[in-house]
Amino acid sequence: MGLGSAGTNIVESFLTNKKTRELIEHDLTRLSLLAIDIADPEIRSLQEAHEQISHSLLKAGVPRERWRLVAESVKFPTAEAMFDFINQKYGEYVQGEGSKLTNYHPWLHSTMAVPPMAGGAGRRRALAKAIYALNYYQLGIIRNCINTFKEQALSSIVTPTIVLVYGMGGGTGSGIFFDFSRHLRKILGSGVPMIAFVITPCGGDDPPAKGCSAFVAMNELSLLINKDYNEHIVKEYGEIYRNPLNALIYLPLLPAFSKVGNIVSARKEMDDMVVDLLYVLMDFDLADLLGGIGTEVGLTNNSAHTLSMTKVIYPVEDYLFAYKLSFESMTLLQESRKEKLELLSEIKNVIKVDNDTARELFKNYLIKTGIYNEDQFEDKLKNIINSNPRLEDDVILHVKGVELQAKNWLDDIMKYLLTIKFMGKIGPIEESIINLTLKKTDSRKLDNLETLLTTLTKNHLEFSEHKADIVERLNQLIPSSQIFTLRQKKVLEDLVNISELAEQALNTLRFYDETRYITEALIRYYTVLPECQIELEELNDIQEELDIIYLVIQLMLRTPADEAKMIDEHLTYIHEILAKRMRKRGDYDNEAIRIADIKKRKEFDKTRIERQMRKFLSSKRYAHEKLRNLDRDLRRISEEEAIAIENLDQVDATIKLYEQLAKRFELTSPYRKRLNKIVDAHREYQVKLAEIVAPKRYYEKSADLTESEQLKIIFKILTEQEDGLTRDVIFKDILDMAHFKDYIKSVVRSFKTPSVMGYKPTYKTDYIWVTITTPPNMWTEDMSQEVYTALAGYVTSEVSRTVTVRVVESRDPWITRVLVVGGRGKAEDMEAFDEMQNLYSKSNDFERYLSRSFLLEHSVYATNIIKEINQNNNGHTPPINNSNINNPKE
Repeated sequence: MGLGSAGTNIVESFLTNKKTRELIEHDLTRLSLLAIDIADPEIRSLQEAHEQISHSLLKAGVPRERWRLVAESVKFPTAEAMFDFINQKYGEYVQGEGSKLTNYHPWLHSTMAVPPMAGGAGRRRALAKAIYALNYYQLGIIRNCINTFKEQALSSIVTPTIVLVYGMGGGTGSGIFFDFSRHLRKILGSGVPMIAFVITPCGGDDPPAKGCSAFVAMNELSLLINKDYNEHIVKEYGEIYRNPLNALIYLPLLPAFSKVGNIVSARKEMDDMVVDLLYVLMDFDLADLLGGIGTEVGLTNNSAHTLSMTKVIYPVEDYLFAYKLSFESMTLLQESRKEKLELLSEIKNVIKVDNDTARELFKNYLIKTGIYNEDQFEDKLKNIINSNPRLEDDVILHVKGVELQAKNWLDDIMKYLLTIKFMGKIGPIEESIINLTLKKTDSRKLDNLETLLTTLTKNHLEFSEHKADIVERLNQLIPSSQIFTLRQKKVLEDLVNISELAEQALNTLRFYDETRYITEALIRYYTVLPECQIELEELNDIQEELDIIYLVIQLMLRTPADEAKMIDEHLTYIHEILAKRMRKRGDYDNEAIRIADIKKRKEFDKTRIERQMRKFLSSKRYAHEKLRNLDRDLRRISEEEAIAIENLDQVDATIKLYEQLAKRFELTSPYRKRLNKIVDAHREYQVKLAEIVAPKRYYEKSADLTESEQLKIIFKILTEQEDGLTRDVIFKDILDMAHFKDYIKSVVRSFKTPSVMGYKPTYKTDYIWVTITTPPNMWTEDMSQEVYTALAGYVTSEVSRTVTVRVVESRDPWITRVLVVGGRGKAEDMEAFDEMQNLYSKSNDFERYLSRSFLLEHSVYATNIIKEINQNNNGHTPPINNSNINNPKE
């Protein structure tokens, strides 16, 4: 049951919690929810949420009688109607209920301004009490709500427990709580337990929420929960004012606000905590708790109890799910790296086309300048390459880039690769594989792939030689292993592919640099030859193509996410090269057609002359001369035709290479589809990982799994045992119990800080209740001892007698909750008390007048009553002492 905005929000949080759905689906459950507020928005939000959930439950075949919600926004017809009721009829109703109302004083008058009700009672508890009375007695709305609630609640097979929740700092909840709770008790009878949870304000609340209204509410609550005070009230004012509750427990808002720093977020997290708390309370006998804190026998000036809870999540199943996603991504990456090897080979073939063209142009240049010497040609090419001033810097740049990406690739598989060390029994083959793949501690030898790949900048000159020896040996050993699983072998093969990829990338970049250096040199050479514009244009085209090819090589060395973003842009570049090549092919094709036409004409002329020679013998000498000229022309044209066809074949081969490369990058290509799957799987993995390590709600803490625990999970996946990972198997084979214990102990130690429980350092008690809900076998005696040690500073006698620890089995397989009830405290020891008292002292008479609710019809003040009782009891100091506050009205 939620009263006011705070209570209504908690009812909605409870209703929308996934555990509540599971609870309703259980055939023994009868859930009854009730929310009353003066403001409309929260009630409307609750009703909308209920409609959606009801529709879903009914669709799933859950009987409608298992749950019921009553949500009512109460108002008054007119201000005059409310004033008339309070002034003329209210006294009769409460007298009829048994109130000793001898001198009724209405607290509302027609001259009083009534604020808009859209936002609730505006911390005016007296106004909320009046609205409640009108809606309960005269309009009957609230009485009907309680009766409807009762029908559902009492239909339960087991004895129901009623939980009331409201916020002390508001006007509606704290204003109607006293009358509502006594009416509820009257309707339900004495056999149903009723527990109230009161959310106390904190420093982050606005002054009205933590000032006059809240302080008066706390004063009035003491008249209810303090046994001596309540007996006096019953004797003086009637039996109807007897405490109807089995227990009232304060829930401090301060820990939530201290964590999030925002009051709105703090309230939302408090709502979630209360819902979680309610499910914890379902797991053990409440009578044990209530008897322990003394609610059954009644308490006097030590009747304040606070409750705080910490929820510890051990995210082993979340990590298991995350690593399944990671393994899926890694499997796709293995295939992608194999295709990248083919892609780099294709890119090298494209570069070779430009390299061959550049070599031929260099040869032509040497011939034109008269310095060509076939024996010296290769030496001159090497001299161009080696004399380039950027050679060394470019090599270092490329090696660093490949090393960086190789490390990224290793990071992708390293956790999976390390599992080969976890095999129980290994033979000489497996030991050799481990030595050839993973580096040894404090060893710098280049005898394993991990060291080779992570130190490329130092060993790139000898990388290929060492890599070839290691890979040759691994290719023999990996298939021979009878111990490593198929998945582990695939990871090892992937490591081999990474080394191949690194080597091929270095070789391709080196070949690219050589071709680029030759091209740049030739552009300088041909620039001074004005008759060589065609060759110069061809060299410029090669240079543009090389720039694009370099971008494509870099694309192969990027992360999948970056590659997916940039691949369309690079595909456009490749299509631009294709377009240029197609135009060049058109030129070559036209040239071949032109030459073929000339050849046909020459052949026709030759045939015609030969026929004439047979007919006209007189012109034989002239014809022979003409035939010789035609034969010479035909030989020349045939040579030109062969060159044109060769050029056409070459450009066709080049176009085919580029088309093959472009098809790899097309949207519907297998490579592209796989790339998108890799990105999606990796993103899902990162989201899950971020969810695991993300800051939790103020009462939640998530333990980090150790590196060893994570590797054990991965080992189970690689050995194809992930489907058999039941809780018991995880507990036995994966859980690091020592790490879990240390984490739990650090959480328990936080309760040494009194503000965590909503108290000041002055808090002392003779009873603290602790409930631990924990999965089986995960709580030990030394953890309980840590609880005793953490709470020892609050108790006034022997810890074993004053601190009670109950351990119950958790509903959740990997969640432990530590619930601490700081029992039998004094109100002035509560953290919120001083600021509430201070703000109350600064309030005016009108604010104080409208901040009252309990016994308002008797025109008495809680402070005066407390003083009177304490004077009669030999002047004992009252638990709520505001005697230094000068209130003329009092």
